[in-house]
Amino acid sequence: MTAETLHQLTQRFLEYTDRYRLNGVLHPMHQLKLEHTVRVAADARAIAAAMHWPEEEIYLAEAIGLFHDIARFPQYQQYQSFSDHATVDHGDLGAQTVEDEGILSDIASEPRSVILHAVKHHNKKSRPSDASAHQDKHLRLIRDADRLDIFFVCWENIHSGQIHRHPEMVMNLDFYGPPSDTVIHQFERGEPLDYRCMTTMADRFILQLSWIHDLSFNETKRLVRNRCILEKFIDVLPVRTDPLLRCFQKTANFLARA
Repeated sequence: MTAETLHQLTQRFLEYTDRYRLNGVLHPMHQLKLEHTVRVAADARAIAAAMHWPEEEIYLAEAIGLFHDIARFPQYQQYQSFSDHATVDHGDLGAQTVEDEGILSDIASEPRSVILHAVKHHNKKSRPSDASAHQDKHLRLIRDADRLDIFFVCWENIHSGQIHRHPEMVMNLDFYGPPSDTVIHQFERGEPLDYRCMTTMADRFILQLSWIHDLSFNETKRLVRNRCILEKFIDVLPVRTDPLLRCFQKTANFLARA
């Protein structure tokens, strides 16, 4: 992918999201996702560059960052929710949206397949085993970049109080409740966390700790350390219990070894 192609795709992305403006303004939840997308694209580019990927691969990584959450716009407009469990899978809808809109119609088949694969699977619990090496490399990168910014969004919206002005961010979780025993045990055993068992914001924090353990690239882990993600999380925890703090200590030990 070239710089010119990336510029064209950026314009197409912005033209698409502009459709959701009312009197020139996006709904706060759409604005949240637009800002998230811009940061994820920038982080994807930065991580790829730090690993000395070829220039065309860096541009491709940034393009994937732009489109990874495109489904959040129609999803929220229709359902007023970002809960995939209660609405639609935003990875599946994202790939469908990119195709239906013809956004990649003039992109070569190989980068197009990599973008669509990454958009479709970036939010899944596990990566598909039948992907090509090229597809899997970029899928792992967008999962890292996406999670890196979700960590920031979670902290920032609690720190600022925004999460209480827009409770849909919490997705019906008990903000002040303790972590669930099932979620604690799943984390301690290194098992995938079952979203259906999550009932509190503390459970959501444990989910994000599990994502740190699942990061693919050491460069991403370095950014987690440099951005003081664990310290920021602890600063805004709505509840503190010994089992929850042990999860944080386990993750801190993991990052120290990475």
